[in-house]
Amino acid sequence: MAKGDWPLKRLVRRERPRRVGTVPAVALLLAACANAADGRAAAPDTSVEFVLGRQGGLCLDAEGEAALCQLSVVVRDDGTWEATGTERPAPAEGTVAAGAASRLAAVIDQGWDVLTARPFTGTCPSAYDGQEVWYAVRRLPTGPGAEPADADIREVRSCTYDLEHPEARHVVERLEELWRELGLPG
Repeated sequence: MAKGDWPLKRLVRRERPRRVGTVPAVALLLAACANAADGRAAAPDTSVEFVLGRQGGLCLDAEGEAALCQLSVVVRDDGTWEATGTERPAPAEGTVAAGAASRLAAVIDQGWDVLTARPFTGTCPSAYDGQEVWYAVRRLPTGPGAEPADADIREVRSCTYDLEHPEARHVVERLEELWRELGLPG
């Protein structure tokens, strides 16, 4: 070996790239595009529901009696929504654009790490006439053999996580802004 001749230099081959792998890669790409064009999803079908919930304090119920304030607004990906609880708005159901639940869920999904980063400390406001707020994303399986027990549920509660921390508050504000844009109650 001559001075300055590096042994690795002999191991590096200068060959033309082989084109054998190009055909399978193109076939896979075309198959993926065909599935997307057909509207078929690669993952199992799911129906998304987004829930805004509040509870705590006292409200008047339907009979005019004092009762625990509760509100639950469920938004479905088919564009329907309904509200239940003692704070039930009028109207108690309605429609928004299809896919609204997925848009709301995307805000939670994108901010999940920030929303769940810090545990809530202190006394939950519902213990002294304030309200606890929660957001839930339910991905419910659909189609043959779908079982409700297989649902994927993510929930963020203001008495479990510190949603007032500035980073978490930014995510909650985006969520509230989209909620208002959709014209949902609560």
